[in-house]
Amino acid sequence: MHARKAGENMTSVGIIGLGAYVPPHEMSNEDWAEIVETSDEWITTKTGMKKRRIADADTHTSDLAVEACKRALDDAGLTPADIDLLILATSSPDVPLSSTAGIIQHKLGCVDCGAFDINAVCAGWVHALDVGARYVGTPGYDKVLVVGSEIYSRILNWQDRTTCVLFGDGAGAAVLGEVEDGKGVLGSWLMSDGGGAGVIEIPAGGVRVPIPSEGFSEGMQYFHMDGRAVWDFAIEAFPQAVHGALARVGKTLDEVDFVIPHQANINIIKTGMEKLGLPMSKTFTNLHKYGNTAGASVPIAMREAFDEGLISEGDLVVTAAFGGGLAWGANVIQF
Repeated sequence: MHARKAGENMTSVGIIGLGAYVPPHEMSNEDWAEIVETSDEWITTKTGMKKRRIADADTHTSDLAVEACKRALDDAGLTPADIDLLILATSSPDVPLSSTAGIIQHKLGCVDCGAFDINAVCAGWVHALDVGARYVGTPGYDKVLVVGSEIYSRILNWQDRTTCVLFGDGAGAAVLGEVEDGKGVLGSWLMSDGGGAGVIEIPAGGVRVPIPSEGFSEGMQYFHMDGRAVWDFAIEAFPQAVHGALARVGKTLDEVDFVIPHQANINIIKTGMEKLGLPMSKTFTNLHKYGNTAGASVPIAMREAFDEGLISEGDLVVTAAFGGGLAWGANVIQF
């Protein structure tokens, strides 16, 4: 990790293993059209989404995470016992408490390992990657497992056509460890605006509006989103995060080989890339297959971009995400 203050650890930290997992059950736009008033044409035009994966009723967020973690560990040639810390990015935890990261740690078999959750909604992955990279190389932390996992199908109101068709379930994970000097996670740029907290939220279920309570009304226990406000925020937050992260590590857009954005909406991605002055050939999208997988979308997309040969050793890659909080940010990674 670079750009640290004097006296701090200067180990170069990078992704040494990457894995992704999506549940097998597929749900198409036509399937949704049988449930709510919508159409394949409307969803495709507005979002670019065609299909998404939906977890079975007996599958939990932790279960998807475990599968992604296993694949990341295999990719790194490591075992669960090698992991010193597990960080989970999620906004759809198994339970409000205790930590879903702890549940994953137990299921995975990381026998001597700390674990905690990060909730930055769809920006969770870029936050978790930054935090995890700062641990590696400090005393007691050689290998850190960072995972984004979501089952939004379980927190959506399936009668709300403005939100229910947008999301899918999945998980992506990365093993972080020491890499060659000058490579790895060069730095990150993270930002929050709590003044926009109400733009994306589940209004009830916390201490503000318990379920049940005098202030609770049916439907408040589900995901709510102001679509227009999200659009206005995201088309500015995406390019701002990329610029901010590059400036922090002394890199320029001309040096960027590839950008992996949060898979929220194809039109947001196109607009963001246009604002950056970059062609769509320098980015990757898979939301037509999986919808918006929230905090899992960036690592799933990264794994698939590698599999398709779009990222190779020597490439400078920026991952950028934006979501509820409002929260947004980006990581700069030298492969």
